Amino acid sequence: MLLFAYDGSLNDDWVAHYAARFAANTDARRLHLVHVHDADGPSAHVPDRIARIAAECAVLGVELETQLVARGGADVASRILDLTPPGATLVAGARMRPRARALLAGTVSARLLDARRVPVIAIRVVHPGALGQPGRVLLPVADRAGFAAGALPLLRLLGPDLDRLHVILVREVSRLRARLESTEAIQRLLADGHRRLALIEDELRVGLAPHQPMVDSSIVAAPDAAHEIALQAARHRSRLICLDADDPLLTGRVIAGNPLERVLRDAPADVAVYRSGS
Repeated sequence: MLLFAYDGSLNDDWVAHYAARFAANTDARRLHLVHVHDADGPSAHVPDRIARIAAECAVLGVELETQLVARGGADVASRILDLTPPGATLVAGARMRPRARALLAGTVSARLLDARRVPVIAIRVVHPGALGQPGRVLLPVADRAGFAAGALPLLRLLGPDLDRLHVILVREVSRLRARLESTEAIQRLLADGHRRLALIEDELRVGLAPHQPMVDSSIVAAPDAAHEIALQAARHRSRLICLDADDPLLTGRVIAGNPLERVLRDAPADVAVYRSGS
């Protein structure tokens, strides 16, 4: 089951393109939209905006179910989680513009991710014209066990909208270390990564059958992982960056200036931050 936590904003109208197309790539072809409103009811524009989402779903052959609920005494994230059945995947939006210099910190989406109760995909839309059809996707590798298995559920939701997947492994090396270490030492570090990348590529190709997008990979040593991810997205003309929320290079407190926030701020493409529920 796919559940779209819709806040009624223009930004979430853009995220809705992804949610609808995700649903179209599932067997159920069903999307459950939840809008949590204050006690005085939803804003006047919300019904019209939901109607437009329903029209897009109809074109895609997706059944849209809507649920408008009052927040009550709970915060919005808790209310959404209470309405989310086990096994569902939550789709939500990140801020369109930074507040207090943060795009994810302090948002409902951040609290949904941090709850670790169900899989969550938080999307920041940079190019609304892509309409949830990214085509070219950049997947930075998180240095942790089970990385490919954790990325596949999101990548499968892209279905035929995924044409090319570029997998990148960033080895963070300080500028001082890069100057002091020999070329041979850096090459040994990269060679280690190439072996791991080959295994990840194989796992992704098998997991993405039958669509079989083009999958390739690269490894780079850089002093700043966040900057390098944004740079590689531009270099490969990626339309979507998929970030593992448990990537050690990006984790830490989600505050302004941390690596995850910097990728969200500087990315030349849409960004999907994902985390499994366990």
